[in-house]
Amino acid sequence: MSQPTDTLILSKRLLDTGYPACANVQNALQAMEGISITEESIAQALAVMVRTHSKLEGANEGKSWHIENFVNAIKEKSATIDWIAVMGILDRADFIVYDAKGFKMVVDVWKASRKDEKELFPIHVFLQPWMNVRSQLSVLYQMVYGSADILDLNHTPITQVIRETHIRGLPANACPVAIHLASQQLNCLELIEAIINMADTAAADDVRLLMDRLALQAPELLLLGLAQLQPFKNSLHQNLVLKLLSIFVIGHANSNLVFMILWKVHPQLLLEGFLDMYKKDATSISRILDIAQEAKILVYILRAEVPFFTLDLASLAARRQHLNLEKWLTERLSEDAKSLVPACLEFLERKCAIEMARQSGAQVIPSLTLSVDVIMIFFRVLLERSLSPAETAKLAKLNQLYSQLYSQLMDAKGPVDRRISGSTDGDNERNYAPDVEEMVRLYFERLYTGDISAERFASVLKACQSSKDPRQVDFFSCTVHILLDEARFFNQYPENELLATGELLGLLVDQHLISYQLLRVALKHVLDALSQPPGTKLFNFGVQTLLQFRRRLSEWPQYILLLSKVDGLKAYPPITETISGIMQQLQKYPEAKTAGNFDDVNRSSGPDSAEASPKRKTADQVGNVSALLQSTSDLAFEDPPPRVQERISFLINNLSLGNLSQKLPELRQLLQEPTWGWFSHYLVVRRVSIEPNNHDLYMSLLNELDILQLNEIIIEETYRNIRLLLQSESIATSSSDRNLLKCLGTWLGKMTIAKNKPIRHKDLSFKDSLLDAYDNDKLIVVIPLVCKVLQEASKSKIFRPPNPWLMSIMKLLAELYWNEDLRLNLKFEIEILYKTLDVDLNEIEPTSILEKRAPPGIEGISDQRPTPMPSMADIATRAEPASYDTPSLPATQRPEVDISPLLAKLQFNPAISQLIAQHSVIRITIFRALSDSFAEIVPPIIIQSSSIVTVSTRDLILKDFANEPDETKLKRAAHSMVLLLIGNLVVATCKEPLCNNMISTTRGSLVQAGVPEPLADEIATSVVSENLDLICSFVEQLAQVKALNDLDRKLAPAYASRIAHREQQSNAAYFDTLHTNAVPHHVQLPEVLRAVDGVSPEQMRIYERHDPRSMMNHPPPVEMNHEGVPAGSPVPPPMPNGMNANMLVAKLEQMLLELDRLICFSGITSTALLPPNHDICLLIRQIPLLIGQSSTPLQTMLTFVEKVVYMLYQSSTTFALEIYAIFLQSLFELSGDVTKETLAWLVYADDERKYNASVISMLIRHELLPLEEYDIHLAKLILAKADSVIDFATNLIRLCMLSDTPATQLEDHILTVSALTKLVESDEAPSNVVKLVEDLKTSMESPYRDIAKSADCLQLRILLAEWSRLSRHPMAHEPVYDSLVKKILTTLETGEQRRFFLRLCIETCVNQYVSAKRVRVSHQRRVISLIDAFAKLVFYLTKLDQSSEASAETNQVKQQWLNDTLSIVILVLAQHHEERGANFNQRPFLRLLSSLFTEFSNGSIPELDKEMITAFSDALYTIQPLRFPGFAFSWLQLISHRSFLPQLLVTNDEKGWTMCQRLLRALLQFLGPLLANQELQRATKTFYRGALRVLVVLLHDFPEFLCNNYMLFVQLIPDSCVQLRNLVLSAFPRVMQLPDPFTADLQLDELPESKEPPNLNTSYEDVLKEDGFKTAIDEFLQSKTDSFFARSLDVVSSKDGGYRVDMLGSLVLYLGANASMKVPMGENVAVRVYKYLLKHLTSEGRYLLLNCIVDHLRYPNSHTCFFSSALLHLFREQNDAVKEQITRVLLERLIVNRPHPWGLLASFIELIKATDFWKHEFIRCSPDIERLFDNVSRSIKKAEV
Repeated sequence: MSQPTDTLILSKRLLDTGYPACANVQNALQAMEGISITEESIAQALAVMVRTHSKLEGANEGKSWHIENFVNAIKEKSATIDWIAVMGILDRADFIVYDAKGFKMVVDVWKASRKDEKELFPIHVFLQPWMNVRSQLSVLYQMVYGSADILDLNHTPITQVIRETHIRGLPANACPVAIHLASQQLNCLELIEAIINMADTAAADDVRLLMDRLALQAPELLLLGLAQLQPFKNSLHQNLVLKLLSIFVIGHANSNLVFMILWKVHPQLLLEGFLDMYKKDATSISRILDIAQEAKILVYILRAEVPFFTLDLASLAARRQHLNLEKWLTERLSEDAKSLVPACLEFLERKCAIEMARQSGAQVIPSLTLSVDVIMIFFRVLLERSLSPAETAKLAKLNQLYSQLYSQLMDAKGPVDRRISGSTDGDNERNYAPDVEEMVRLYFERLYTGDISAERFASVLKACQSSKDPRQVDFFSCTVHILLDEARFFNQYPENELLATGELLGLLVDQHLISYQLLRVALKHVLDALSQPPGTKLFNFGVQTLLQFRRRLSEWPQYILLLSKVDGLKAYPPITETISGIMQQLQKYPEAKTAGNFDDVNRSSGPDSAEASPKRKTADQVGNVSALLQSTSDLAFEDPPPRVQERISFLINNLSLGNLSQKLPELRQLLQEPTWGWFSHYLVVRRVSIEPNNHDLYMSLLNELDILQLNEIIIEETYRNIRLLLQSESIATSSSDRNLLKCLGTWLGKMTIAKNKPIRHKDLSFKDSLLDAYDNDKLIVVIPLVCKVLQEASKSKIFRPPNPWLMSIMKLLAELYWNEDLRLNLKFEIEILYKTLDVDLNEIEPTSILEKRAPPGIEGISDQRPTPMPSMADIATRAEPASYDTPSLPATQRPEVDISPLLAKLQFNPAISQLIAQHSVIRITIFRALSDSFAEIVPPIIIQSSSIVTVSTRDLILKDFANEPDETKLKRAAHSMVLLLIGNLVVATCKEPLCNNMISTTRGSLVQAGVPEPLADEIATSVVSENLDLICSFVEQLAQVKALNDLDRKLAPAYASRIAHREQQSNAAYFDTLHTNAVPHHVQLPEVLRAVDGVSPEQMRIYERHDPRSMMNHPPPVEMNHEGVPAGSPVPPPMPNGMNANMLVAKLEQMLLELDRLICFSGITSTALLPPNHDICLLIRQIPLLIGQSSTPLQTMLTFVEKVVYMLYQSSTTFALEIYAIFLQSLFELSGDVTKETLAWLVYADDERKYNASVISMLIRHELLPLEEYDIHLAKLILAKADSVIDFATNLIRLCMLSDTPATQLEDHILTVSALTKLVESDEAPSNVVKLVEDLKTSMESPYRDIAKSADCLQLRILLAEWSRLSRHPMAHEPVYDSLVKKILTTLETGEQRRFFLRLCIETCVNQYVSAKRVRVSHQRRVISLIDAFAKLVFYLTKLDQSSEASAETNQVKQQWLNDTLSIVILVLAQHHEERGANFNQRPFLRLLSSLFTEFSNGSIPELDKEMITAFSDALYTIQPLRFPGFAFSWLQLISHRSFLPQLLVTNDEKGWTMCQRLLRALLQFLGPLLANQELQRATKTFYRGALRVLVVLLHDFPEFLCNNYMLFVQLIPDSCVQLRNLVLSAFPRVMQLPDPFTADLQLDELPESKEPPNLNTSYEDVLKEDGFKTAIDEFLQSKTDSFFARSLDVVSSKDGGYRVDMLGSLVLYLGANASMKVPMGENVAVRVYKYLLKHLTSEGRYLLLNCIVDHLRYPNSHTCFFSSALLHLFREQNDAVKEQITRVLLERLIVNRPHPWGLLASFIELIKATDFWKHEFIRCSPDIERLFDNVSRSIKKAEV
């Protein structure tokens, strides 16, 4: 037997024997008996076993080959087998690894063959080139996607893509991600190389698919691996690298990690990628800088030999404060000045040309503009170089051009020009004017004599440096020159003078006042001084200098190393602590040691750095403030003089808590109102945003300044800068910007929440910001901001937990926290917030808002799970992750969706088909445009719809199937439901945007291809409209696949739970406890309500009938008896199994005929008389059940509905028509397709048989026809004079509108009626049409026959209906509105006609609202839209009425429109209110008035701005609740409208306040008698709460209004309404700061406010004018005669024995306001009258009098002071009865809920402080009273503490 035959025999024998051949070693040996075992035969057998491990024919389920027995048998039979050779011989065509189990068998063979040895798997065999590439690729696929438990490639002899050396060099925050990537199977360089080498083989397509999939799942490893394989193996290798590199450059979560490693393994590749990106788009330099900064490779990229790119990058880095440009440029020029100087000049020249072109309005290549600071640095550095004459001339020219572009450079132009011309070469060669040198000498003399401090001297120099005066600049330069030049003589200076010099030098270094070149010299002088022995004066000089600028030492690591070696510094702790701290940082970040050294001293360039706070600004704190600084140009404030700016900056720079009180007076004097804007910007941007440690200091400063308006400006400035940062493009990638944002958030919280001030929704909405950030993947920006702001709530009394506003945000943060995808650092921010607020995160119930939103970065449409791979062609193309928050995606992020099947089925009409045949480019263009539109619109919508539908389906299914143990039922029901929902939702969502986008994209593409625009538009519209249904069907199929996959993943735990329950074989009933949040199932319930095991067939049918795969929805379940048939219905004969469709149709026809017979012989005339169990009802319920038994239910249903419609048209009685209409309505509910087909025939079919007015009117009554659509189509047919249509329309209108029970209104048939009217007007109408129009006119005119005999009511109603239809049209715009309004104005010639038209419209709106017998949603929407349309019509009529040529008359006409409208509304309201009584419906009038107010408020009619609010105010006063109590609630809603009250109260004149006062008095006049009752009705309580809320709003927003009119209001409030009264009396002016009433020894008469009389409405005095009483009061105040006492008693008493409260209150206030305060209280005339009245009034009268006195205990003013003193005097002087009443009145006011008037609290505290107060018997009269007073006393004492 030959060797090949032996090879085949072994595998054949294994196949013949089956799995038992390897059941044990003996069986395996028997199978090998007589066979020569070789490596080739083993490989052949292994290939067979891998292919058949789970599907061997005839084998038992669950059995497989036992590899270990097979290998052991071979080892016994032949011990010399080379198993590595066996692995190599697997390179054969029949060796295909289909799944992970097959690959495991290969690995197990090796493990079994090396059982006693520890030899690693020979992976190199599979990675070397194979002849059979498909076999090799199947193995490599399983290596990539196989589990590490089978074979961990990281434990095999391979080269890793991400190695340990790479990980060790990464920052700490990137290490976890790198470690995770390194643990993946793809972290094998040889594996990636083996796959990419097969790109040009027979498996190229499969390799490309696999690489595309890996690019989605592991792009990091794939890019890094391919980058290390150089040179490129093939085109796929190159394309993949470029594609992946662009993905990470554009933006990826792990971009920084990839770039840091890529720079180590292949820096040239990354640099080429950046350059390629920069060449395509110069503005991408911003993104490149962000990448380089985050990946910490900026310094390396700037070394690239690409001058223009590196200069542009360096300029932007300097602008963002990432680079010291002057230092870097100087270094580069010193290295290669020959090539770099021309490059810099060319760079500046090109940038200048671009900017000049941009400013001239020309089209230029987009690029970033150089900042002024950067330009100045370029000029400054280049001027320090020795340039050739040509270069010098070019630089001078550029200087001139840039000075023209930027005015800021004009100041520097002179010095630059002088340096270019060669007149000066630097400070060392410069001669200063004698007077300048003399001034410098005098200043040094004053420094040494102590007349001026070093700090003051430095601040003067700082001001001179930035001055525009050349003499001041020379003074600065001369001082610095002398200071450094004198260094050689420092050893001769006296010690005190030398220390002063050192302090000055240190301050200059610290404040960035020494230039870069001189700074190096200065630092060297300090180091030389410190090298002297400790204790010497030079050493002390060095220490003194170093102490001043020690905060800048972190900028020079090498300098720090030199200082650390100076032993003498150890005696100075501030210096040693600074040095040791910096050294520790250098040990953590060793790369910082080379960032700067003594020779390369960093300096800050530009004026901004000079003003920055060197005292507090460190490298870690300074963020990117350039964006905030640049935003100052659009602020509406003027900069104060430079002297003031300098002084304020100096004071703030040297501010501390210790010297705050000393610097405060000067700051207060400098901070005048014009400087507030500048100071707020300076404080927020230059201080607060970069100095978080000094927030408390600045807050203390603002508290001490106590300027309310300044605080508000600072808060607004904070809001503005927060919004600016949130809108920044770099905020998500720039950590410095986010640090700024967090600092501003903390500051905002301190300024608002910590001070109990709310953060307004319009300024900053935290919940909306969090949700937007969640949708747009910017939580890294918003969460820290929100947390920082809310942390300040811990210091608030109002906004700390459990404040509802705060808790709603906390719950949303909790939901974000428990989101598994949230970053760890963001979770940490939330944890800190919860800990700060002392709230347990585990006890807060998260919201469920995010469940309704798909998470950002949700996976694409296709399923991403690895599947068995028989062939690489079977791998589906995956879509990249996409966010669905917008309907379109950028082109670089669009998922790749293959729509070739859709394109292959597109249908074209003959004309377009012929055009395509002639020009093939049109087909290609159309296909490309459709593909782009599809990829842009569809995937996000599918993802969003799938998320919504799957969540809803999951929750419903798990609830309904909680007791169902069968997972197949659960899955079937879930699939049925999700397929129906996803199909409807996705098509409804994407149909319109997809259609519009496809048309516009196709049109644009065709135009670009050279097709004329009209033809392109026609082609695009035709192609899309003809194939729209096909496209929607394709979208629906994609969505269903996506939804099924998503749903199965969500229900996977539920499936597993049921399988586990079944495998346990438990007898207990199943209950899904994992997914049911209801009450535990073991709760004892009645038998009827107890859950049963599983789902019944009837319940299951509910889901099965929704399955679109059944071609039709099944009918709803009906009540079944025990035999499974409908209860109470005749039992239908059982259907034979072989029943065909014809038999079923015949049966249905028979049942339909039976139904018709029952209708004819029932003798019933109306469905209202039909019993519920009548045979007709039972038959109607039975027929759908029979249809459900059809094999083709949809077709059966369509056929049957056709017959029902036929029977409907054959019916002659109203009862029959109604029954068939109801039957059709029930059938329509079962199938949307049937409904669509039937309505399409009824509306659009060209069939005269359908023109049956009785049938159509019945369908309209049951709302089965779309009325608006039907009206449009019917009007078109009338105008086209179609056969039979005119008569049909006439009869239909008569039946629907003129019958005894009208079903519709004119607005429903407006186009039809208009068309018929036009026929009448053109004398083309038949007689029946003329008669119909006359009848319509008669019906419209009958209510107005007596008042408008000549008015054409029908024409006016038609105009109203046309306007109503037009206002609802989505495409209507202003010109269309204007044309119809002008037509109406032309019709209305006189004022009488206009008023009649308004009345007709108003009554039509109101009558239609109240006429419906049953409320329908469609009816409500229609009548509400009619009312809104009328309000809009009135606005347009008012706006466009130009009937008078004079402007004054025109304004009067416009005002008359509004006045007439409101007057007629009031008249109609009054009529309805009187006629209907208790049945009065106030809703239409509420809608009408609110719509009118909204239209006129939002519209723009300047002539009516003031008159409009007056007219509405007068109208509301007219319909006040006292006159129309049935309209009270609506009236209250109208006066409290958010736009109405503010418009009244913000007016500058008193007219608005007067109108508002009238309305509030009307409110209280109506409310007062209701509240006087003992028992309050529910309606009264509700109305009272509404009124209370109105007053609360006024108290909060307009307290001055309540202060001014309080007397008028409290006189209308019953004494029993204490809280309402307190609410009015608690108002105080917003500019006033109330003193604490609990302050010890508080004296009201000593307060400055107590000398000021309050602003008061004196109309309360009108009641005193009765019978000359006010004159008598004035005479009494002058003469003080006792005769007045008796008259005052008579006046305040009423004839019925009671008292006139209004007269009494006015008398008390008038006396108190006009009595002299200079006499003792006992002799005061007002107090004498009060005493007399208290003595002679009854107990009730005394109570009223005391209430009137207490009413004036308000905020601090002269009235409060007088009445408080008078009340306390009366308490001391009167008897116990009066004292008890005084105490009662005060206590009644205090025991109710807040607010309490300030004066009331202060007076009561003063009262109970008296020692004899607690001795009165009425305090101890009962235990309850005694307990009450004790509680009050304790509360007050506690408050005082």
